[in-house]
Amino acid sequence: MLTYLVRRLAWGLGVLIAVGAVTFLLTYIVPGDPAKTIAGLHASPADVQRIRVALGLDQPFPVQVAAYVGRVLRLDFGMSTSLNTPVSDLLIGRFPATAQLAIGGVAIGVLIGLPLGMLAAARRGRWTDRLISMLSAVMIAAPIFWVALLVQYGFGTLPKLTWKVDLFAINGYQPFDPRHLFLPCLALGLLLAGAYIRLVRAALLEELSRDYTRTARAKGLPPSRVVWRHAMRNAASPLLAQLGLDIGILLGGVVIVEKIFSFAGVGKLAADSFQSRDVPLIMGTVMFGTIWIVLANLAADLIQAVLDPRIRTRSI
Repeated sequence: MLTYLVRRLAWGLGVLIAVGAVTFLLTYIVPGDPAKTIAGLHASPADVQRIRVALGLDQPFPVQVAAYVGRVLRLDFGMSTSLNTPVSDLLIGRFPATAQLAIGGVAIGVLIGLPLGMLAAARRGRWTDRLISMLSAVMIAAPIFWVALLVQYGFGTLPKLTWKVDLFAINGYQPFDPRHLFLPCLALGLLLAGAYIRLVRAALLEELSRDYTRTARAKGLPPSRVVWRHAMRNAASPLLAQLGLDIGILLGGVVIVEKIFSFAGVGKLAADSFQSRDVPLIMGTVMFGTIWIVLANLAADLIQAVLDPRIRTRSI
């Protein structure tokens, strides 16, 4: 188990270094001088040069990349040029909102996708299976902005206009307030549920066709016990892997949903940084998301290794 953990940690560190280098490269080749942006339009060339030296922008490109990756590994993302605040402070301040949105969205996605996927597998080939498969295809294909706008109108704006019922807030954020959390979480959950339905159905069908499940049925065990007690435990591995990826992405910031609902999280911060051309903040949000993707995948891999010891012996 220790060897497996060391391998996954090494893989995660390699991903962080690679993403940091690529992110710095992309911002390096973008037109514009960060030093001029910080100094302002009316700054003198001498002032711009002093800022370039202070930021290390006068150094060779490989030296700048190495310095940036080193700062990222220390969780130092630099200073926001538009807000004049350390990027790490901005990310930490917005993270609780994004964490609540991510957890709520994944929970709704699992609550919808898990039972429907199991029902589709249990009713394979019947009209129930075909209907659920069609529903999952629509969920997967639907654009995220369309789903978010539809949820916002159908559950927020329409009841308020038609019945004068104001159950859910259509924008804004209040910590741990279900009125502000439900609609964006529902939008995310509906998008995630389609993939979870397919994953659970495919994995469960594979396990139900194996010898051990056929033996369990031949012994007279109830179908529900065969599915829950035997097949589902082995079928959970793909779902856990997907959950790790989704949670990491969502913790890094859901740009479109947070922007539509004016949700004060990391995703909206990233969107605002693009509008203001705040290069350190853009790079910081990208690296922040990468860190959470790596950590969430590491946690999912460890849980899978505990549930299925065979995974520990596989190569990365």
